[in-house]
Order: sequence, then structure tokens, then C-alpha cells
Amino acid sequence: MRTCPNVTGTTQVYTGQAAGGHYTHPGSGEYICLPSDPEYDQYNDVSDPTRSLMYGAEYETQSNPAFSNLHQNDVPCAVCLARGKTTLMIPGRTTCYSGWSKEYQGYLMGELHSHHGKGYVCMDKYAEPLHSSVADLNGALFYMVEGRCGTLQCSPYVEGREIACVVCSFRS
Repeated sequence: MRTCPNVTGTTQVYTGQAAGGHYTHPGSGEYICLPSDPEYDQYNDVSDPTRSLMYGAEYETQSNPAFSNLHQNDVPCAVCLARGKTTLMIPGRTTCYSGWSKEYQGYLMGELHSHHGKGYVCMDKYAEPLHSSVADLNGALFYMVEGRCGTLQCSPYVEGREIACVVCSFRS
């Protein structure tokens, strides 16, 4: 999302674009939110093959009705501060446990199972595109996460069902 949820008094620190390593590169880190007003220190403008590389992120959601309108769009982000609170992302839930307040709910997203992983994020169910680009440039990619039975217990989980998530806060 481009803004922070305003349900429990969070403060927006900055907005920007979701980014990460290219989906085919094994040497990249987690998904991050790059600010829309970068500053640089010492640098050169020559591409160097001995660097870690950063790419913008795109939604890869063509087969999911909840996010099909976002497919191939770039991903905006916001970094939020919840003063005096502890926040927790709970996968597999749409509501918080007793004593916790819901910041937002959505869907668990991550890299495609055959790509190099970057971790999972809880994408707001009201996710939006950064702009109207549907250029399919690839880079860091966000796919819906679904369960697979076997070592994951079915029931309670359901084979092939997209996994929901919720971000909760607790006033300390």
C-alpha cells in the first residue's frame, strides 16, 4: 500500500517501491521498501558485475481473483511506525488473537517455489499498483502462497488454498 493503516494510530515514516534481488539470482536478500526520495553518498555510474543487484518488485497474480487486476504492476510500499506497540504478522489468519489489535489483513506472498526465496510478506488485501506499468520487466516478484498437504497438516490447512495473513499490534 502507499499509505499506513490508520486504524490504530500508526505514523507513516516514508513511502516508496518494493524491491529485492532478481528472481533468478541466488545472492540477493529479503524484500525491502526503497524510499521514493533516495540519497547517494560516494558512487560511480558504471555497472559493475561484482555487485549485489537491486530490482523493483512486480505482482505475479494472473491466476488469483483477489489480485488479478494487479498482475505485472510494480509494487508500492509504505514504512509505518506503531509507537509503543509490538507488531506481529500471523500467517494463516484473518483475525488477531485475543488482546491484539488488527492493523490490516491480506494474503501471504513470496517468490515462486522454483525461484530463490526472499521470505514471506503479508500483502494488504487492498493492495494497489505503483503506477499503470504492466511491462513484465520481472526483477523481484510477488506470488500468492498456497498450502501443500503432506508435511503441512491438511486439515486444518487445505491443499491449493491461498493462505491469508493478518498484521496485529499489542500496546506495550
